[in-house]
Amino acid sequence: MLQLMRKHARNWLMKVVLGIIILVFVFYFGSMRGRQQTETIAAIDGSRIAYAEFREEYQNLLDFYRQRYGDSLTDDLLKKINPKQQAFDNLINRAIILSKANALKLDVSDDELKASILSYPAFQRNSAFDNDLYQRVLRYQRMTPETFEATQRKSLKIGKLERLIRESAKVSEQEAYEIYGLKSKKVNVNFIKIAADAAKIETEPPKEALEAYFKKHSEEFRIPQMATIAYVNFEGGSFAETANISDEEIQEYYDYHKDEFTDNGKATPLSEVREEIVSKLKSMRGMDAAFKEATKAHDTIYQDENFEEYAKKRGLGVKTSKVFRNTPPTGELTGIQDLGEYVFDLQEGDLGRVFSGSTGYYVFRLVSLNPSYVPDLKEVSARVKESYVQSSAIQTAKKKAEDILSRLRGGADMAELSRKAGLKVLETGLFLPGPEIPQIGYSPDMEGALLEISEKVPCPDRVFFVDGSYIIIRLKEEGTLDEKEWTAEKDSVRDALLRLKGGDYFLAWLEGTKEDMISKGSLKILRNAEEL
Repeated sequence: MLQLMRKHARNWLMKVVLGIIILVFVFYFGSMRGRQQTETIAAIDGSRIAYAEFREEYQNLLDFYRQRYGDSLTDDLLKKINPKQQAFDNLINRAIILSKANALKLDVSDDELKASILSYPAFQRNSAFDNDLYQRVLRYQRMTPETFEATQRKSLKIGKLERLIRESAKVSEQEAYEIYGLKSKKVNVNFIKIAADAAKIETEPPKEALEAYFKKHSEEFRIPQMATIAYVNFEGGSFAETANISDEEIQEYYDYHKDEFTDNGKATPLSEVREEIVSKLKSMRGMDAAFKEATKAHDTIYQDENFEEYAKKRGLGVKTSKVFRNTPPTGELTGIQDLGEYVFDLQEGDLGRVFSGSTGYYVFRLVSLNPSYVPDLKEVSARVKESYVQSSAIQTAKKKAEDILSRLRGGADMAELSRKAGLKVLETGLFLPGPEIPQIGYSPDMEGALLEISEKVPCPDRVFFVDGSYIIIRLKEEGTLDEKEWTAEKDSVRDALLRLKGGDYFLAWLEGTKEDMISKGSLKILRNAEEL
Protein backbone atom coordinates (compact mmCIF):
# COMPACT_ATOMS: atom_id res chain seq x y z
CA MET A 1 0.00 0.00 0.00
CA LEU A 2 2.78 2.44 0.95
CA GLN A 3 4.69 1.62 -2.23
CA LEU A 4 1.55 2.25 -4.34
CA MET A 5 0.98 5.59 -2.67
CA ARG A 6 4.61 6.70 -3.11
CA LYS A 7 4.61 5.66 -6.79
CA HIS A 8 1.53 7.74 -7.59
CA ALA A 9 2.21 10.61 -5.19
CA ARG A 10 2.22 13.13 -8.07
CA ASN A 11 -1.18 12.06 -9.29
CA TRP A 12 -3.83 14.71 -8.39
CA LEU A 13 -6.29 12.11 -7.09
CA MET A 14 -3.68 10.59 -4.84
CA LYS A 15 -2.86 14.07 -3.53
CA VAL A 16 -6.49 14.51 -2.53
CA VAL A 17 -6.49 11.11 -0.80
CA LEU A 18 -3.27 11.96 1.05
CA GLY A 19 -4.73 15.31 2.07
CA ILE A 20 -7.77 13.60 3.60
CA ILE A 21 -5.55 11.12 5.45
CA ILE A 22 -3.38 13.94 6.83
CA LEU A 23 -6.47 15.84 8.03
CA VAL A 24 -7.75 12.72 9.78
CA PHE A 25 -4.39 12.20 11.48
CA VAL A 26 -4.15 15.84 12.57
CA PHE A 27 -7.66 16.07 13.96
CA TYR A 28 -7.91 12.59 15.43
CA PHE A 29 -4.46 12.03 16.88
CA GLY A 30 -3.95 15.73 17.61
CA SER A 31 -7.20 15.82 19.55
CA MET A 32 -6.25 12.58 21.30
CA ARG A 33 -2.97 14.15 22.41
CA GLY A 34 -4.75 17.32 23.49
CA ARG A 35 -7.28 15.31 25.51
CA GLN A 36 -4.46 13.34 27.10
CA GLN A 37 -2.65 16.52 28.15
CA THR A 38 -5.79 17.99 29.74
CA GLU A 39 -7.16 14.70 31.05
CA THR A 40 -7.97 14.78 34.77
CA ILE A 41 -6.06 12.11 36.69
CA ALA A 42 -7.35 13.12 40.15
CA ALA A 43 -9.82 15.56 41.69
CA ILE A 44 -9.74 17.02 45.19
CA ASP A 45 -12.41 19.30 46.66
CA GLY A 46 -13.48 20.40 43.19
CA SER A 47 -9.95 21.12 41.95
CA ARG A 48 -8.44 18.82 39.35
CA ILE A 49 -4.94 17.50 38.66
CA ALA A 50 -4.31 17.27 34.92
CA TYR A 51 -2.15 14.78 33.06
CA ALA A 52 0.04 17.68 31.85
CA GLU A 53 0.93 18.47 35.49
CA PHE A 54 1.97 14.86 36.01
CA ARG A 55 4.13 14.88 32.88
CA GLU A 56 5.89 18.07 34.00
CA GLU A 57 6.52 16.69 37.51
CA TYR A 58 7.70 13.37 36.08
CA GLN A 59 10.08 15.05 33.61
CA ASN A 60 11.52 17.27 36.35
CA LEU A 61 12.23 14.20 38.48
CA LEU A 62 13.85 12.40 35.54
CA ASP A 63 16.07 15.43 34.86
CA PHE A 64 17.03 15.56 38.55
CA TYR A 65 18.02 11.89 38.70
CA ARG A 66 19.90 12.07 35.40
CA GLN A 67 21.90 15.03 36.70
CA ARG A 68 22.51 13.34 40.06
CA TYR A 69 23.49 9.86 38.87
CA GLY A 70 24.79 10.54 35.35
CA ASP A 71 25.91 7.35 33.60
CA SER A 72 25.13 5.36 36.78
CA LEU A 73 21.39 5.78 36.19
CA THR A 74 20.62 2.30 34.85
CA ASP A 75 17.22 0.81 34.00
CA ASP A 76 17.35 -1.27 37.20
CA LEU A 77 18.04 1.79 39.33
CA LEU A 78 15.22 3.71 37.65
CA LYS A 79 12.82 0.86 38.41
CA LYS A 80 13.83 0.97 42.08
CA ILE A 81 13.53 4.77 42.25
CA ASN A 82 10.22 4.65 40.33
CA PRO A 83 10.05 8.38 39.42
CA LYS A 84 6.62 7.88 37.84
CA GLN A 85 5.10 6.84 41.19
CA GLN A 86 7.05 9.58 42.98
CA ALA A 87 5.70 12.23 40.60
CA PHE A 88 2.15 10.96 41.04
CA ASP A 89 2.43 10.86 44.84
CA ASN A 90 4.01 14.34 44.95
CA LEU A 91 1.07 15.87 43.08
CA ILE A 92 -1.55 14.12 45.20
CA ASN A 93 0.20 14.92 48.49
CA ARG A 94 0.68 18.60 47.63
CA ALA A 95 -2.99 18.86 46.66
CA ILE A 96 -4.06 17.27 49.97
CA ILE A 97 -1.89 19.59 52.08
CA LEU A 98 -2.99 22.67 50.13
CA SER A 99 -6.65 21.69 50.51
CA LYS A 100 -6.29 21.31 54.29
CA ALA A 101 -4.27 24.54 54.55
CA ASN A 102 -7.09 26.38 52.78
CA ALA A 103 -9.65 24.75 55.07
CA LEU A 104 -7.68 25.99 58.09
CA LYS A 105 -7.53 29.46 56.47
CA LEU A 106 -3.73 29.49 56.56
CA ASP A 107 -2.54 32.40 54.48
CA VAL A 108 0.72 33.84 53.17
CA SER A 109 1.07 37.59 53.43
CA ASP A 110 2.63 39.74 50.71
CA ASP A 111 5.55 40.46 53.06
CA GLU A 112 6.18 36.74 53.58
CA LEU A 113 6.08 36.13 49.83
CA LYS A 114 8.40 39.05 49.18
CA ALA A 115 10.87 37.87 51.84
CA SER A 116 10.97 34.36 50.39
CA ILE A 117 11.67 35.65 46.86
CA LEU A 118 14.30 38.14 48.03
CA SER A 119 16.14 35.31 49.82
CA TYR A 120 15.93 32.88 46.86
CA PRO A 121 19.57 31.94 46.04
CA ALA A 122 18.94 31.78 42.28
CA PHE A 123 17.90 35.46 42.26
CA GLN A 124 20.89 36.80 44.19
CA ARG A 125 24.07 38.42 42.97
CA ASN A 126 26.80 39.24 45.49
CA SER A 127 24.50 38.08 48.33
CA ALA A 128 21.76 40.55 47.38
CA PHE A 129 18.54 40.23 45.38
CA ASP A 130 18.97 41.29 41.75
CA ASN A 131 15.73 42.12 39.93
CA ASP A 132 17.33 41.84 36.47
CA LEU A 133 18.58 38.38 37.36
CA TYR A 134 15.12 37.50 38.71
CA GLN A 135 13.48 38.45 35.43
CA ARG A 136 16.17 36.69 33.37
CA VAL A 137 15.92 33.42 35.31
CA LEU A 138 12.13 33.39 34.93
CA ARG A 139 12.44 34.03 31.19
CA TYR A 140 14.96 31.18 31.00
CA GLN A 141 12.31 28.95 32.61
CA ARG A 142 9.59 30.37 30.33
CA MET A 143 7.64 31.60 33.36
CA THR A 144 6.05 34.97 34.15
CA PRO A 145 6.61 36.63 37.55
CA GLU A 146 2.87 36.29 38.25
CA THR A 147 2.95 32.54 37.65
CA PHE A 148 6.08 32.06 39.74
CA GLU A 149 4.75 34.15 42.64
CA ALA A 150 1.45 32.24 42.65
CA THR A 151 3.36 28.96 42.75
CA GLN A 152 5.63 30.26 45.50
CA ARG A 153 2.65 31.39 47.56
CA LYS A 154 1.18 27.87 47.37
CA SER A 155 4.53 26.34 48.38
CA LEU A 156 4.80 28.63 51.40
CA LYS A 157 1.24 27.77 52.45
CA ILE A 158 2.00 24.04 52.17
CA GLY A 159 5.18 24.55 54.19
CA LYS A 160 3.26 26.34 56.96
CA LEU A 161 0.87 23.46 57.53
CA GLU A 162 3.67 20.89 57.35
CA ARG A 163 5.64 22.78 60.02
CA LEU A 164 2.57 22.98 62.29
CA ILE A 165 2.11 19.22 62.15
CA ARG A 166 5.81 18.39 62.54
CA GLU A 167 6.16 20.75 65.51
CA SER A 168 3.39 18.90 67.37
CA ALA A 169 5.85 16.05 68.04
CA LYS A 170 7.38 15.86 71.54
CA VAL A 171 10.48 14.02 72.79
CA SER A 172 11.20 13.26 76.46
CA GLU A 173 14.73 13.24 77.89
CA GLN A 174 14.41 9.49 78.56
CA GLU A 175 13.57 8.83 74.90
CA ALA A 176 16.57 10.89 73.81
CA TYR A 177 18.82 9.04 76.28
CA GLU A 178 17.71 5.64 75.02
CA ILE A 179 18.31 6.66 71.41
CA TYR A 180 21.71 8.07 72.39
CA GLY A 181 22.53 4.74 74.04
CA LEU A 182 21.69 2.81 70.87
CA LYS A 183 23.69 5.26 68.79
CA SER A 184 26.70 5.60 71.06
CA LYS A 185 27.17 2.33 72.96
CA LYS A 186 30.00 0.32 71.47
CA VAL A 187 30.03 -3.47 71.29
CA ASN A 188 32.72 -6.11 70.87
CA VAL A 189 31.70 -9.44 69.36
CA ASN A 190 33.39 -12.78 68.87
CA PHE A 191 32.63 -14.45 65.58
CA ILE A 192 33.26 -17.62 63.60
CA LYS A 193 33.52 -17.46 59.81
CA ILE A 194 32.68 -20.42 57.56
CA ALA A 195 33.62 -19.76 53.92
CA ALA A 196 31.29 -21.35 51.38
CA ASP A 197 34.19 -21.98 48.99
CA ALA A 198 35.87 -24.14 51.62
CA ALA A 199 32.86 -26.45 51.52
CA LYS A 200 33.02 -27.03 47.75
CA ILE A 201 33.20 -30.63 46.63
CA GLU A 202 36.46 -31.55 44.91
CA THR A 203 35.21 -34.58 42.99
CA GLU A 204 33.17 -34.55 39.79
CA PRO A 205 29.45 -34.22 40.65
CA PRO A 206 27.43 -37.35 39.79
CA LYS A 207 25.63 -37.12 36.46
CA GLU A 208 22.34 -38.00 38.15
CA ALA A 209 22.77 -35.13 40.64
CA LEU A 210 23.39 -32.62 37.86
CA GLU A 211 20.39 -33.86 35.92
CA ALA A 212 18.16 -33.61 38.98
CA TYR A 213 19.51 -30.12 39.78
CA PHE A 214 18.96 -28.93 36.21
CA LYS A 215 15.43 -30.34 36.16
CA LYS A 216 14.59 -28.48 39.37
CA HIS A 217 16.29 -25.21 38.34
CA SER A 218 15.86 -25.30 34.56
CA GLU A 219 14.14 -21.90 34.44
CA GLU A 220 17.28 -20.30 35.90
CA PHE A 221 19.13 -21.30 32.72
CA ARG A 222 16.46 -20.15 30.28
CA ILE A 223 17.86 -18.23 27.30
CA PRO A 224 15.77 -15.04 27.07
CA GLN A 225 14.18 -13.82 23.86
CA MET A 226 16.82 -12.18 21.72
CA ALA A 227 16.58 -9.47 19.09
CA THR A 228 19.22 -8.56 16.54
CA ILE A 229 19.11 -4.89 15.58
CA ALA A 230 20.96 -2.78 13.02
CA TYR A 231 21.50 0.85 13.99
CA VAL A 232 23.19 4.13 13.15
CA ASN A 233 24.09 6.67 15.81
CA PHE A 234 24.26 10.44 15.79
CA GLU A 235 26.80 11.63 18.36
CA GLY A 236 26.17 14.99 20.01
CA GLY A 237 29.90 15.66 20.09
CA SER A 238 30.12 15.65 16.29
CA PHE A 239 27.72 18.61 16.17
CA ALA A 240 28.91 20.48 19.26
CA GLU A 241 31.94 22.31 17.89
CA THR A 242 29.97 24.14 15.20
CA ALA A 243 27.52 25.61 17.75
CA ASN A 244 27.72 29.37 18.26
CA ILE A 245 27.20 30.51 21.87
CA SER A 246 26.35 34.16 22.59
CA ASP A 247 27.59 36.18 25.56
CA GLU A 248 23.98 36.57 26.76
CA GLU A 249 23.50 32.79 26.84
CA ILE A 250 26.73 32.38 28.80
CA GLN A 251 25.63 35.01 31.32
CA GLU A 252 22.17 33.44 31.70
CA TYR A 253 23.62 29.98 32.30
CA TYR A 254 26.07 31.37 34.87
CA ASP A 255 23.34 33.28 36.70
CA TYR A 256 20.92 30.37 36.80
CA HIS A 257 23.52 27.73 37.77
CA LYS A 258 25.64 29.79 40.15
CA ASP A 259 25.58 26.95 42.72
CA GLU A 260 27.80 24.99 40.33
CA PHE A 261 30.41 27.71 40.43
CA THR A 262 31.11 28.27 44.12
CA ASP A 263 34.16 27.46 46.21
CA ASN A 264 33.66 27.39 50.00
CA GLY A 265 30.53 29.51 49.59
CA LYS A 266 32.26 32.11 47.42
CA ALA A 267 31.15 32.59 43.80
CA THR A 268 33.77 31.90 41.15
CA PRO A 269 34.05 34.81 38.67
CA LEU A 270 32.45 34.23 35.28
CA SER A 271 35.79 34.84 33.54
CA GLU A 272 37.26 31.77 35.25
CA VAL A 273 34.45 29.41 34.29
CA ARG A 274 33.53 30.89 30.92
CA GLU A 275 35.18 28.10 28.90
CA GLU A 276 33.51 25.45 31.06
CA ILE A 277 30.10 27.05 30.45
CA VAL A 278 30.76 27.34 26.71
CA SER A 279 31.69 23.65 26.64
CA LYS A 280 28.48 22.69 28.46
CA LEU A 281 26.30 24.84 26.23
CA LYS A 282 27.98 23.48 23.11
CA SER A 283 27.40 19.95 24.38
CA MET A 284 23.70 20.76 24.90
CA ARG A 285 23.46 22.33 21.44
CA GLY A 286 25.27 19.33 19.96
CA MET A 287 22.76 16.95 21.51
CA ASP A 288 19.88 19.08 20.19
CA ALA A 289 21.38 19.04 16.70
CA ALA A 290 22.01 15.29 16.91
CA PHE A 291 18.37 14.75 17.88
CA LYS A 292 17.14 16.82 14.93
CA GLU A 293 19.42 14.94 12.54
CA ALA A 294 18.37 11.55 13.97
CA THR A 295 14.70 12.50 13.70
CA LYS A 296 15.18 13.66 10.12
CA ALA A 297 16.95 10.38 9.27
CA HIS A 298 14.21 8.35 10.96
CA ASP A 299 11.43 10.10 9.03
CA THR A 300 13.26 9.75 5.71
CA ILE A 301 14.01 6.06 6.26
CA TYR A 302 10.43 5.42 7.35
CA GLN A 303 9.08 7.10 4.24
CA ASP A 304 11.46 5.47 1.73
CA GLU A 305 12.14 2.16 3.54
CA ASN A 306 15.85 2.45 2.74
CA PHE A 307 17.75 2.01 6.03
CA GLU A 308 21.04 0.64 4.62
CA GLU A 309 20.90 2.84 1.51
CA TYR A 310 20.36 5.99 3.57
CA ALA A 311 23.29 5.15 5.84
CA LYS A 312 25.58 4.35 2.89
CA LYS A 313 24.82 7.61 1.05
CA ARG A 314 25.65 9.69 4.12
CA GLY A 315 28.67 7.71 5.23
CA LEU A 316 27.01 6.44 8.39
CA GLY A 317 28.33 3.14 9.66
CA VAL A 318 25.62 0.55 10.24
CA LYS A 319 26.31 -1.47 13.39
CA THR A 320 24.56 -4.53 14.75
CA SER A 321 23.87 -5.59 18.31
CA LYS A 322 22.01 -8.31 20.16
CA VAL A 323 19.41 -7.25 22.73
CA PHE A 324 17.87 -9.63 25.26
CA ARG A 325 14.39 -9.14 26.72
CA ASN A 326 14.30 -7.55 30.19
CA THR A 327 18.09 -7.22 30.11
CA PRO A 328 19.82 -3.83 29.92
CA PRO A 329 21.66 -3.33 26.61
CA THR A 330 25.44 -3.64 26.69
CA GLY A 331 28.36 -2.06 24.86
CA GLU A 332 27.66 1.18 23.03
CA LEU A 333 23.94 0.87 23.82
CA THR A 334 24.47 0.70 27.59
CA GLY A 335 22.13 3.04 29.48
CA ILE A 336 19.50 3.37 26.74
CA GLN A 337 16.25 3.10 28.66
CA ASP A 338 13.34 0.85 27.61
CA LEU A 339 15.14 -0.54 24.54
CA GLY A 340 15.16 -4.06 26.03
CA GLU A 341 11.35 -4.00 26.19
CA TYR A 342 10.38 -1.81 23.24
CA VAL A 343 12.22 -3.74 20.54
CA PHE A 344 10.25 -6.94 21.21
CA ASP A 345 6.97 -5.28 20.27
CA LEU A 346 8.20 -4.81 16.68
CA GLN A 347 8.02 -7.09 13.67
CA GLU A 348 11.16 -8.18 11.83
CA GLY A 349 12.19 -5.42 9.42
CA ASP A 350 10.35 -2.69 11.35
CA LEU A 351 11.99 0.67 11.98
CA GLY A 352 12.03 1.64 15.66
CA ARG A 353 11.60 5.10 17.15
CA VAL A 354 14.57 7.36 17.89
CA PHE A 355 16.29 6.39 21.15
CA SER A 356 18.53 8.63 23.22
CA GLY A 357 21.78 7.64 24.90
CA SER A 358 24.10 9.61 27.16
CA THR A 359 26.13 10.97 24.22
CA GLY A 360 23.80 10.84 21.23
CA TYR A 361 20.75 9.40 19.48
CA TYR A 362 20.11 6.11 17.71
CA VAL A 363 17.96 5.05 14.76
CA PHE A 364 17.56 1.30 14.45
CA ARG A 365 15.82 -1.44 12.51
CA LEU A 366 14.83 -4.84 13.87
CA VAL A 367 16.68 -7.50 11.87
CA SER A 368 15.46 -10.69 13.56
CA LEU A 369 13.80 -12.15 16.65
CA ASN A 370 14.75 -15.39 18.37
CA PRO A 371 12.28 -16.85 20.90
CA SER A 372 13.10 -17.60 24.51
CA TYR A 373 13.82 -21.24 25.28
CA VAL A 374 15.10 -23.62 27.95
CA PRO A 375 18.30 -25.17 26.58
CA ASP A 376 19.32 -28.82 26.80
CA LEU A 377 21.60 -29.76 29.65
CA LYS A 378 24.47 -30.29 27.18
CA GLU A 379 24.21 -26.69 25.97
CA VAL A 380 24.68 -25.23 29.46
CA SER A 381 26.48 -28.08 31.21
CA ALA A 382 29.37 -25.90 32.41
CA ARG A 383 26.98 -23.32 33.92
CA VAL A 384 24.86 -26.03 35.54
CA LYS A 385 27.89 -27.71 37.08
CA GLU A 386 29.23 -24.40 38.43
CA SER A 387 25.83 -23.47 39.87
CA TYR A 388 25.35 -26.93 41.40
CA VAL A 389 28.79 -26.92 43.06
CA GLN A 390 28.31 -23.38 44.39
CA SER A 391 24.77 -24.08 45.65
CA SER A 392 25.88 -27.29 47.37
CA ALA A 393 28.80 -25.49 49.03
CA ILE A 394 26.55 -22.70 50.31
CA GLN A 395 24.02 -25.17 51.73
CA THR A 396 26.79 -27.19 53.41
CA ALA A 397 28.36 -24.06 54.95
CA LYS A 398 24.96 -22.79 56.12
CA LYS A 399 24.05 -26.11 57.75
CA LYS A 400 27.39 -26.19 59.55
CA ALA A 401 26.99 -22.59 60.74
CA GLU A 402 23.43 -23.16 61.98
CA ASP A 403 24.55 -26.28 63.86
CA ILE A 404 27.28 -24.31 65.64
CA LEU A 405 24.85 -21.47 66.46
CA SER A 406 22.30 -23.94 67.88
CA ARG A 407 24.92 -25.45 70.18
CA LEU A 408 26.18 -22.00 71.15
CA ARG A 409 22.69 -20.83 72.10
CA GLY A 410 22.33 -24.03 74.12
CA GLY A 411 25.26 -22.99 76.32
CA ALA A 412 28.22 -24.63 74.57
CA ASP A 413 31.64 -22.94 74.72
CA MET A 414 32.44 -20.97 71.53
CA ALA A 415 36.17 -21.72 71.62
CA GLU A 416 35.57 -25.46 72.05
CA LEU A 417 33.00 -25.55 69.22
CA SER A 418 35.34 -23.74 66.82
CA ARG A 419 38.30 -25.96 67.74
CA LYS A 420 36.34 -29.14 67.02
CA ALA A 421 35.19 -27.70 63.69
CA GLY A 422 38.73 -26.70 62.74
CA LEU A 423 37.84 -23.02 62.81
CA LYS A 424 39.00 -19.93 64.71
CA VAL A 425 37.19 -17.56 67.05
CA LEU A 426 37.85 -14.01 65.86
CA GLU A 427 37.05 -10.64 67.43
CA THR A 428 35.85 -7.31 66.08
CA GLY A 429 37.04 -5.06 68.91
CA LEU A 430 34.81 -2.30 70.30
CA PHE A 431 32.88 -0.42 67.62
CA LEU A 432 29.65 1.48 67.12
CA PRO A 433 27.00 -0.79 65.55
CA GLY A 434 26.47 0.00 61.90
CA PRO A 435 26.22 -1.79 58.55
CA GLU A 436 30.02 -1.89 58.19
CA ILE A 437 31.29 -4.45 60.72
CA PRO A 438 35.04 -4.46 61.57
CA GLN A 439 36.83 -7.65 60.47
CA ILE A 440 33.56 -8.96 58.95
CA GLY A 441 32.31 -6.65 56.22
CA TYR A 442 29.13 -4.90 55.14
CA SER A 443 25.91 -6.39 56.52
CA PRO A 444 22.78 -4.29 57.21
CA ASP A 445 21.08 -7.46 58.56
CA MET A 446 23.80 -7.91 61.16
CA GLU A 447 23.52 -4.23 62.14
CA GLY A 448 19.98 -4.89 63.39
CA ALA A 449 21.09 -7.97 65.32
CA LEU A 450 23.91 -6.01 67.00
CA LEU A 451 21.33 -3.62 68.44
CA GLU A 452 19.28 -6.53 69.81
CA ILE A 453 21.93 -8.71 71.52
CA SER A 454 22.73 -8.16 75.19
CA GLU A 455 24.44 -9.88 78.12
CA LYS A 456 21.21 -11.84 78.73
CA VAL A 457 20.81 -12.82 75.08
CA PRO A 458 24.36 -12.70 73.65
CA CYS A 459 23.60 -14.58 70.42
CA PRO A 460 21.09 -13.66 67.69
CA ASP A 461 18.72 -16.32 66.39
CA ARG A 462 20.25 -16.53 62.92
CA VAL A 463 23.51 -16.72 61.01
CA PHE A 464 24.57 -14.11 58.43
CA PHE A 465 25.91 -14.51 54.90
CA VAL A 466 28.58 -11.88 54.26
CA ASP A 467 30.98 -11.80 51.30
CA GLY A 468 30.72 -15.51 50.56
CA SER A 469 30.91 -16.72 54.18
CA TYR A 470 28.45 -17.60 56.93
CA ILE A 471 29.10 -15.71 60.16
CA ILE A 472 28.13 -16.73 63.72
CA ILE A 473 28.39 -13.89 66.25
CA ARG A 474 28.31 -13.71 70.04
CA LEU A 475 28.49 -10.61 72.23
CA LYS A 476 31.76 -10.42 74.14
CA GLU A 477 31.39 -7.04 75.86
CA GLU A 478 29.52 -3.76 75.77
CA GLY A 479 31.19 -0.39 76.12
CA THR A 480 29.99 2.14 78.70
CA LEU A 481 28.31 5.44 77.89
CA ASP A 482 30.25 8.62 78.56
CA GLU A 483 27.90 10.76 80.67
CA LYS A 484 29.87 13.93 79.89
CA GLU A 485 29.43 13.33 76.18
CA TRP A 486 25.72 12.70 76.76
CA THR A 487 25.35 16.02 78.56
CA ALA A 488 27.16 17.80 75.75
CA GLU A 489 25.13 16.13 72.98
CA LYS A 490 21.76 15.99 74.74
CA ASP A 491 20.23 18.92 72.88
CA SER A 492 21.44 17.87 69.45
CA VAL A 493 20.16 14.30 70.02
CA ARG A 494 16.76 15.62 71.10
CA ASP A 495 16.60 17.94 68.06
CA ALA A 496 17.50 15.11 65.70
CA LEU A 497 14.89 12.85 67.28
CA LEU A 498 12.31 15.63 67.07
CA ARG A 499 12.97 15.92 63.34
CA LEU A 500 12.57 12.19 62.87
CA LYS A 501 9.48 12.02 65.04
CA GLY A 502 8.02 15.11 63.38
CA GLY A 503 8.55 13.47 59.99
CA ASP A 504 6.75 10.33 61.19
CA TYR A 505 3.89 12.45 62.57
CA PHE A 506 3.54 14.28 59.28
CA LEU A 507 3.62 11.12 57.14
CA ALA A 508 1.03 9.46 59.41
CA TRP A 509 -1.19 12.58 59.22
CA LEU A 510 -0.82 12.70 55.43
CA GLU A 511 -1.69 9.03 54.95
CA GLY A 512 -4.62 9.22 57.35
CA THR A 513 -5.96 12.37 55.72
CA LYS A 514 -5.65 10.81 52.28
CA GLU A 515 -7.60 7.70 53.33
CA ASP A 516 -10.27 9.86 55.00
CA MET A 517 -10.68 12.09 51.94
CA ILE A 518 -10.96 9.08 49.64
CA SER A 519 -13.60 7.44 51.86
CA LYS A 520 -15.63 10.68 51.97
CA GLY A 521 -15.32 11.18 48.22
CA SER A 522 -13.52 14.55 48.44
CA LEU A 523 -10.45 12.95 46.85
CA LYS A 524 -11.03 10.95 43.69
CA ILE A 525 -8.07 9.23 42.05
CA LEU A 526 -9.12 8.55 38.47
CA ARG A 527 -5.85 7.11 37.12
CA ASN A 528 -3.01 5.17 38.76
CA ALA A 529 0.66 5.98 38.17
CA GLU A 530 1.16 2.68 36.29
CA GLU A 531 -1.48 3.74 33.74
CA LEU A 532 0.18 7.07 32.92
